[in-house]
Amino acid sequence: MQSSPEYIPVTIDKSHIITIGETLYTESIEFVREIVNNAYDADATLVEIIVSEDMIEIRDNGSGMDRDGLKQYFNIGSQQKLYDAKSPVYVRDRIGQFGIGKFASLSACKRFEVITKKDNVVARIIFDKEQWEKAGDPWQLPLEILPADFRKQKGTTVILTGLDRRFEPKDIEQKIIEGTPIKAPLFRVRINNHTVTPRSLSGHRIPFLEGTPFGPVSGEILILSETASVAADLGIEVKVTGYHQERTLRHGNMGKGYGTCQGRSECRLSSHNK
Repeated sequence: MQSSPEYIPVTIDKSHIITIGETLYTESIEFVREIVNNAYDADATLVEIIVSEDMIEIRDNGSGMDRDGLKQYFNIGSQQKLYDAKSPVYVRDRIGQFGIGKFASLSACKRFEVITKKDNVVARIIFDKEQWEKAGDPWQLPLEILPADFRKQKGTTVILTGLDRRFEPKDIEQKIIEGTPIKAPLFRVRINNHTVTPRSLSGHRIPFLEGTPFGPVSGEILILSETASVAADLGIEVKVTGYHQERTLRHGNMGKGYGTCQGRSECRLSSHNK
């Protein structure tokens, strides 16, 4: 007599969700970048970041989220943005990454709070690190539906409290410059009422286009005069699908570069000319 098949469930300890986030994002400050990119994907035109000693607040005027949107927001590793690759209002190429950066933020704070409004739905979810780890097996977060007038404007606010260290606005600004589309039209990021602007380098530009097994890499080589270049601008910086991955200072005249190798690709190298 043939016995019935037996199955062993595949599980993961809840605490590892935070560990995975920390592994994917080598710096805890990276979570700010992901939240800003989520706002871009949601057709926000303005993202305001307020940084204080014990709190970071990130609010946008994007499309906001209803119940279904919040379920998707907390769907770790969702591939929805691959299948729905364009934003509905400004037809932006969506760039949000793994969906796990919010959990990486818990390596730097005790809890984060999400308040969002879409149409007439205003909701709040609070992710408390200690409560999450104590709650046992159920993987769920409390959802609170707020009065429609609690938030006047559509969009989303993320508030991080109980920070274990101080985040400097200048460090957050650098991450925003490195890894968010602040050059895009109708998109602006402000940190403590200061508008973040991309760095601009002037010099002799040489365009190039190269094919790779992963797709085309296109961009330019930028040659700077020695008097116009500083040490911070030298080296090779690599971006994959718009995200800062690594920066290395090399000897010689090789300078700074950006590159992606999936679909739309861009690379820029800059060097000084003696």
